[in-house]
Amino acid sequence: MTYTLEDFELEELLAKAAEKGAKRAFETWALYNLKDACVKLGVSYPTLKRKILEGKIKTVDGKITGAEILKYLRAC
Repeated sequence: MTYTLEDFELEELLAKAAEKGAKRAFETWALYNLKDACVKLGVSYPTLKRKILEGKIKTVDGKITGAEILKYLRAC
């Protein structure tokens, strides 16, 4: 199967792909305080604290990285 794209269509697709990739990269590198991490994970603060104490979620200087949040969500 062959697809034919006009130049402007290809440019638009590449721009969208780059934007999506950049957004994912920034989310991975971001540091979230515990309150914001609770929202991202969809859990309560006590549940998040328990997961941290159990070693299921790792913190960096009391914050949680976007990569750690993604890792936990993929494991669920």
